[in-house]
Amino acid sequence: MIRVPPAEGSDSPQRPERLQATDRQDAPSVDDVRRSVRRFAGAYASLPYATRATCPVCRGVVPSRFDRVGRQIVLTCDCPECGPIRQVHADAIWSRPASDFPGSPPETLTGRPIQPVLRRLPRTVETLCPACGAVVLGRHFVEDGAVYVEKTCPEHGHVRDCVSSDVLLYAKASWWTWEEPPGQRRPRRSGRHVCPSECGLCGQHQSASCLPQIDLTNRCNMRCPICFANSGVQGYVVQPSYEQALEQLRALRQMDPSPATSIQFTGGEPTLHPGFFRIVSAARDMGFSHIQVATNGLTMAREDFARAAADAGVHVLYLQFDGVGEAPHRVTRNYPGLWEAKLACIANCRKFGVKVCLVPTIVRGVNDDQVGEILRFAVAHIDVVSAISYQPVSFSGRIDPAERARRRYTLGHLAHDIADASGAVPLRDMFPLSIVMPLGQFLQAVTGDPKIRPSCHPDCAFGTYFLVSPDGHAVPFPQVVDVEGMFWEMNVLARRLAGREGRLTWRDRMAIYRMFKRHFRADAAPPGLDVKTFMRTLKGLVDKRVGRGAGEKQTYKTLLCAGMHFQDRYNYDVQRSKRCVILYSTPEGIFPFCTYNCGPEYRRAVERHDRASAGNVPGDGGIPEPQTVMENPT
Repeated sequence: MIRVPPAEGSDSPQRPERLQATDRQDAPSVDDVRRSVRRFAGAYASLPYATRATCPVCRGVVPSRFDRVGRQIVLTCDCPECGPIRQVHADAIWSRPASDFPGSPPETLTGRPIQPVLRRLPRTVETLCPACGAVVLGRHFVEDGAVYVEKTCPEHGHVRDCVSSDVLLYAKASWWTWEEPPGQRRPRRSGRHVCPSECGLCGQHQSASCLPQIDLTNRCNMRCPICFANSGVQGYVVQPSYEQALEQLRALRQMDPSPATSIQFTGGEPTLHPGFFRIVSAARDMGFSHIQVATNGLTMAREDFARAAADAGVHVLYLQFDGVGEAPHRVTRNYPGLWEAKLACIANCRKFGVKVCLVPTIVRGVNDDQVGEILRFAVAHIDVVSAISYQPVSFSGRIDPAERARRRYTLGHLAHDIADASGAVPLRDMFPLSIVMPLGQFLQAVTGDPKIRPSCHPDCAFGTYFLVSPDGHAVPFPQVVDVEGMFWEMNVLARRLAGREGRLTWRDRMAIYRMFKRHFRADAAPPGLDVKTFMRTLKGLVDKRVGRGAGEKQTYKTLLCAGMHFQDRYNYDVQRSKRCVILYSTPEGIFPFCTYNCGPEYRRAVERHDRASAGNVPGDGGIPEPQTVMENPT
C-alpha cells in the first residue's frame, strides 16, 4: 500500500511517500476489529434503503433509494435536475438467487448460504467505508466504458472509485467461474455475522487455498516507499519461533476437504528469520510440493545463501521487480544498487534450479511504462523466469480523490499494456484466473493426487499464459488452443471422472486425448509444439514432478503473465474475500489476504498479540542471521 503525494508544480516523476508507522501499542484486538466491521450491517437489512448515488444522466451525486419492485431490486435516483431515474440492479443481498452453474451447492459445508457470483451490471455489492472500515452497501455501475464502485457510509458519506478501466474485459471475466466452491468442513468460526467480520476462517468462506502465506518476520533489510506490511519501521518485531511456524504449517495441511499443498513464506523479508532454512526444510518434509519465498532478492544475491535455500527446498522466488534497470527501482524502492542485486539473485536461481516469478507493484504515472519492459525481460530469461505477477497498487489512508483517480491502475489498464507489448488481443487472449479451475479438478481425477483449484472471484486476477518458442517468440495460449471450449469440456469430463482416484480405463484415456486434440490448433502452434507436448506442458503447470527438473525438458516453455489486484477500502468487494485463495496462517487463525493486509487490516490486531521489542529477538538453533548484499543506505 502507498500514499502518493501530488506533483505540485513539478513535471518530474514523484517518488511515493513512505507510509508512517502507526502506534500499535494501542492497536485494536481482533474482536475490536470484528465489532467495528459489522457495526452498520443492520442498516441495510431491509428495504427500502436510502443512500446516495450517481445520476446516470447528469452524473451528480443525488439522494437515492433501493427498493423491491416485483422480483427486482431497483435503484431510484431522485435527481433535482433530471427527475426520478430508475435502474434495475443484479442483487444477492436482498434476493436469494441460485447459481446459474449446474451442480453448484446452495450452501457451504457448514450450512451458510452461498451468494453466487453476479454476472451483470449494475449490481449491488457489500463493500467497506474507506474512513472507518465498516461494511456498507454499495453498487458497481458503468460509466464511460469503465466500471465504478460507489458507496455511502452513514458517518463518512459518499465515495466512489474505479474498479476496472474496461467494462468489456470486466464483463467477460465475470462469466468465467464454475461451480461455487463449498468451503471448509471445520472452520474456526461459525460465520453468523456479516463478512469480513468473522475471519479466522469462518463458515462463509468458500475457497480452498492456492498459495497460503506465513509471515516469518516483520523485519526487513530495505525501507520501501511501497509496502503493504509497513515492514521494518514499526519499532517492534513479530517473528514466530521454529515451533510456532510449524504449528502454522500444520494448520494449513489440516484444512478440510482440501489440504494446502503449496506455501509462500513472506514478511518483512522472510530470509532474515534465523530459522529460515529449517522452516523451509520442515515444510518440504510435511508434504508441501510447492515452496515459494516472497523476497526483495538481497540475500538470494549471495551465492552461498541461494545454494542453501535451494538445498532446503525452495522452488520459486516471488521476486520484487518493479522495472528493468536501476531507474524504476530508484523511484519505487529508493535503494541504490538494487538492480545489480536482482540480476545476481536471478543468476543464482538459474545456477541452483530455482524458478523466479517477477512481482512488480504498478502505480499509474510512476512505473506503468515498465509493464512491457518487464514482459520482454521475462521472455529473454524464460529458462529461469516462469511467471510475472503484476500487482496494481492498493491505497492506504486518506488520499485526495483526484490524485487517487490519477494513480489508480486496474486490471483493465494492465491487460491493454500487456497487449501493447506482446501483440496479444485482450478480448481473445485474457481471462480471469478462475477459468483454469477445471484443470485442477481434471488432473486430480486423473492422478488421484490433490491439486490446486483457483476458485477465486473473477475480479481478483486477470491475464494469460504465453508459450515461448526456442527463438524467444511469445504466443498467447488462446491463439493455439480454443481455451473456452477446452476448459468447458474439461470441466464436464472432470465431473464424470470424479471418484476414480487415478484408475482410468483406456476409453477414459482416449476421451482425454481426443478432447485436447479437438481444441488444439496445430496451424497456429509455435515450432516444436504438438498435442502431446501441450498436454504434458499443461500437466506440468500444476504437477511439479512433471514441470520441474528433468521432466521440464519434455515440456514447452510457458510464461504466466497476469495481474493480481489486491483490494483496498476504496474498491473493496466482500464477495472477493469469501472466495480468496491467498490465505494467511497466523497464531489467531487463517485470514484471507484482503482482510489481513487491507480492508479490515486484521494484521495490526494479530501482531498486537505476538511481538517482541525491536533489537531483542531470540535466535533459533544457532543458525546464523542472513546478511544483506550491501549496507542499507537509510
